[in-house]
Amino acid sequence: MDIYSLHLQRNNDNEPGMRHFIAIIFLLFLGLGTGTATARVLYGYNIPEALIRQRAQEKVALDLAKHPLMSGQSTYIATLARPHTFHDRTADFAVVLILIALLGIFRITNPSYFRNLFRAFRNPTLSTRQLKDQLRQNSIATLAMDLFFCISLGLYLFFLLNYMHRQGPLGSYPPAIVILGCILLFIIVYSVRFLFLKFTGWVFKIPEITDNYTFNVFLINKIMGIALIPFTIILAFGQGAWVQVALLLSGIVVLILLLNRYLRSGVAFGYFLKFSKFHFFMYLCASELLPLAVLVKLFSGWLNT
Repeated sequence: MDIYSLHLQRNNDNEPGMRHFIAIIFLLFLGLGTGTATARVLYGYNIPEALIRQRAQEKVALDLAKHPLMSGQSTYIATLARPHTFHDRTADFAVVLILIALLGIFRITNPSYFRNLFRAFRNPTLSTRQLKDQLRQNSIATLAMDLFFCISLGLYLFFLLNYMHRQGPLGSYPPAIVILGCILLFIIVYSVRFLFLKFTGWVFKIPEITDNYTFNVFLINKIMGIALIPFTIILAFGQGAWVQVALLLSGIVVLILLLNRYLRSGVAFGYFLKFSKFHFFMYLCASELLPLAVLVKLFSGWLNT
């Protein structure tokens, strides 16, 4: 038997095994491709696929109904849908920053004047002797602090009116015009008051007494301009109870400073009371009450238009 005959006989012997192997592989592929499972076994029980699919869909629908972003009846969606009006406060921030920067620059450039100013405020008797001359010698710093008081009080009044009348007549005017108007108003009022006090001292021949009174008035004004800065910031950016507390505290501070000014000016008031209480009352109305009445009347008429 030759080699070709042996090889053909070996192939014939292996042919039944190969046929069985190919048949098994074909059945496995056929079963994987066409067989579909219609149930799942859980703890020995057959659960249909249709039931599993139905319960899964019900669970998904229930979860979506409870989700705050998917439910149309959620209060959270109503809160988010409420319109929000954007208020650009960049200009207010810049104005307040400039106010603080002005005070800081003055504090750095005039440290001795700033220190003597608070020493004169803490010690009334010393303020009428040594410190008064020291403060008056630096006329430029004195004028700068008086101007700072007008700026600080003008901004305080602007933010107060803006808080009380957000939808009032302030909205029809540019904020820069309103701020400049408030500042110029205080500059004019206290300039006229200064000239009136000088004229009173010249007429009654009491220049020293009126000078002391004028010094006390503008000293308290300078302290008031510094003290109102924190309340101005709260009025500009605060909301709710913070603003109401700031208004109450600022009113108390202004009242205390005004009372302090009148107590310091006891010598001048005593001089007028010595001659006539009626003339003192007339002076008090003309110098103290009349400017405030004019301001209140002006702003009340403006706000009611």
